[in-house]
Amino acid sequence: MPIIRVLLTGLAKLLSKVFSMATLTFFGRVPSKDDSKISFMGLLSLYWIYISLSVIFPDLAEYFIPFLPDDDMIIRIIAVLIWILIPLVIGYTSTKLENRHPDHSRVKQTLMGFPYALVLGLLSMALIIVIPILKMPNYMKRHVQEQFAIMIREGKYEDVLDEIVDILESHDLKAEVKDTEKVARWTFVVLTHVMERIFNNKFDKKMKYIKVEGYDDGATITLHATDLSIVGPKKAVYFLKHVLSEEIEPEHLYFTWDDPIREKEEEIRKIKNRIKDKEETEDDLERMHEITRELRETPMSNEDWNSVRRQLYKLEIDYYKNRTEEQESSNNKRENYQSAD
Repeated sequence: MPIIRVLLTGLAKLLSKVFSMATLTFFGRVPSKDDSKISFMGLLSLYWIYISLSVIFPDLAEYFIPFLPDDDMIIRIIAVLIWILIPLVIGYTSTKLENRHPDHSRVKQTLMGFPYALVLGLLSMALIIVIPILKMPNYMKRHVQEQFAIMIREGKYEDVLDEIVDILESHDLKAEVKDTEKVARWTFVVLTHVMERIFNNKFDKKMKYIKVEGYDDGATITLHATDLSIVGPKKAVYFLKHVLSEEIEPEHLYFTWDDPIREKEEEIRKIKNRIKDKEETEDDLERMHEITRELRETPMSNEDWNSVRRQLYKLEIDYYKNRTEEQESSNNKRENYQSAD
């Protein structure tokens, strides 16, 4: 019995790890303010699958539910109560997500915990087989994986895909866009449907691979609505990540999930467009400084902070570059005027 308990404990930890890997692999990094809640929902979903087995086979309950009496009827009743309670907790937790777009029925959303628990639990268990198969070639080649979160604006997936290809080709790299495998595609679509309901939001369900050649041994970029992932040899992966981090523009996407931070990104985008059209003002510079100060007081992950601050650095460079060009132009006109005199 103790050996079985140890094995089951190890299995639970493995399933938890798989759920985390599944979320990253097929959906990207969830909002920084909600990642702990999503992980909690995932773990409860996995445990709910165990409890479902206990309802059907009461003899298994003692492995999944501690401190049970030696009475099959009481065991079954307790298992059924837990089986009902867990999805309600999952559904209620989803109503507390900070990045969930509000609706008018918390009761309905709480009851949605039942399909959430079923899909997330079964999907995580299935991925025990799927993820090792998908990742085994990378493990064998000792490849690394790097990701950074994005949120592609609605209807702009193809624009972002084309922009990435253009950036790569500008660095003399060959970029070939490919469709994903059916298993990965199916998994991604199912998980996306669940995440749409959880966050009460719409996400683009497109997912493409970009095979990159021309630097080291090349790498593969996976792009979907909420994540950009790069897999390959370490040298190539970090080169591609740095290039894309520096050059991809926020015109068609956000670099963060959390709504308050995305509002700041939206402001940055508007200022950027004014600078591009050479219509910037001193107020824009002051607003950039204000956003910088606000970022210091905004709870966010280090990755989100780096993403937004990088946009501000580029914005400041473009602003002062415009002002320098204007000053040089003014000086040239003055010199030409004086020469004419």
